[in-house]
Amino acid sequence: MHEVKSTLKRLALYYLLLAVNIIPCASILPDRFPTRNVSSIYLLFLSVCLVLYYAYRLPRAGGLSVIMKSLSCMALLLILLRGIKYSVFAGVDVLARHTWYLYYVPMLLIPLFFFYIALLISPKDELRILKKWYWIGAVTVVMILLVLTNDLHQQVFLFQPGYAGWDGQYSYGWLFYIITAWQYSLYLAAVVVLGLKCSVSSAKKSAWLTVIPFVFGIAESVLLATGKMPKLNGTYIIELPEALIFMVAGILECCMQLGLIPTNKGYGKLFQTFPICAQITDRKGKTVYASDSADPLTAEQFTAPDGTRIGTHAVLHKMVLPGGFGFWQDDLTELDRLNEELEEAREQLSQEAELIRLQNDLAEKRAKIEQRTALYDTIAKHTQRQSRAISRLAEAARASSDAAVRETCCRQITLFGAFIKRYGNLMLLSDKRSTIEAGELVLSFSEVLRYLNFCGIPGELVNTADGEMRAEAALAVFETFGMLLEANLAVLRGVFVNLSSGETPVCKLTMEHLSIPVSDDIRQKLKSAEIQTDILREDDVTYLCFSLPESRCAA
Repeated sequence: MHEVKSTLKRLALYYLLLAVNIIPCASILPDRFPTRNVSSIYLLFLSVCLVLYYAYRLPRAGGLSVIMKSLSCMALLLILLRGIKYSVFAGVDVLARHTWYLYYVPMLLIPLFFFYIALLISPKDELRILKKWYWIGAVTVVMILLVLTNDLHQQVFLFQPGYAGWDGQYSYGWLFYIITAWQYSLYLAAVVVLGLKCSVSSAKKSAWLTVIPFVFGIAESVLLATGKMPKLNGTYIIELPEALIFMVAGILECCMQLGLIPTNKGYGKLFQTFPICAQITDRKGKTVYASDSADPLTAEQFTAPDGTRIGTHAVLHKMVLPGGFGFWQDDLTELDRLNEELEEAREQLSQEAELIRLQNDLAEKRAKIEQRTALYDTIAKHTQRQSRAISRLAEAARASSDAAVRETCCRQITLFGAFIKRYGNLMLLSDKRSTIEAGELVLSFSEVLRYLNFCGIPGELVNTADGEMRAEAALAVFETFGMLLEANLAVLRGVFVNLSSGETPVCKLTMEHLSIPVSDDIRQKLKSAEIQTDILREDDVTYLCFSLPESRCAA
């Protein structure tokens, strides 16, 4: 409610200032009194005030500030040309006519700047206009050029031959109506954009205030266009330039009062009273704002990086700001004192800390040993069948005096030993990562098949697999392979292993004369490892296809 009252008061002040423009034109003045010159001087004064007002109220950096100040300068130029075109070059038709044409430079740029201001009003502090809106500026520039070159084509204003009576006897061409429609389209588009910005901001409840000056400005424009605007001493009490300028200025003032446009009124004094040693500089190091407690920066301090020590107990911090830098100092006297006390305490506790470190190292080593022991127990548990087979073979070799039997037992013992070694190696790798290289599984199969050939059973490996696979799945497949070897070693006639990797890794086992199939507990392990198992038996050949799941990232 406070913002609404403040905004309404400022709007009333704006239109009071506009009404003062009518006083020199009152009917009590003689008919020949230069009312237009008096009002032009008065409006020039107000335009200069508007330029100074925006320079004072708006931040110095940012696209929004630059465009608003440019708009106020265009308002000043518009009023200046308004006064010049009726008096200064009255005796020189060419200059007077082109001054009249120049009149349309600010007339077209003011709505363009107004539209760009509406685009830049955002809670995200946008500093630039998106490139997709540049075409609007290009169209406006083209229209300005068309007006300035009207003498060549006369499609904006149509004159009599030889420009006879050009300042009174003329008509409008088709380009004039397009240019006029373009101006008011930009005004309307800007107001619509402002309404949308208000609908998503804290100023939503007071958004209707921006419509008041717009309605007044459009109403005055309609009265002027239809010739219904009241006259005093033969001139309109309000003319188009002041109507448009006060409309735009009123809408922008509403935006500033509602908080849509940030202002810096009083920020300098507020910053000056900060108890913090801080200051803001431009990019060249010139101080813009500084607190009373801040010391001037030297050239070395300005170029120093953030966190530089200055003095005995002070640190200078630096941050980049739009258009410059911010500096502030931290007093570290108390912190330095505490650091000295901590250093003394650290020396006293160094021996105790070393003892604690040794205890922690010992506990860590003990935990690693326990973890490794648990891993070895797991390996022994999963290779029990092969270990028992080795024990049986060793007993049979000791009990037999037949050299051939002893040789056969020895070869089978080396086969199961190779499996246990390779299975343990895979377990050690899986303890560190959740995935292993496909090459590790290939090497495991290759070594076991080599000893299988040594036992007189043909074994062959074909490998096209690469990349990584899940360790749990690789262990389950290799354990299944070891179980089948141990259970069927006496009857096996040949083994063929094919490893490949497509969308998913695949391990295919071809085993001849397989008598004991995959047990239920092994099937359960394969299922828990998300391995799809397909078993096909034709005559004396068994085909086992294990589709391994896709590898996951290592933990």
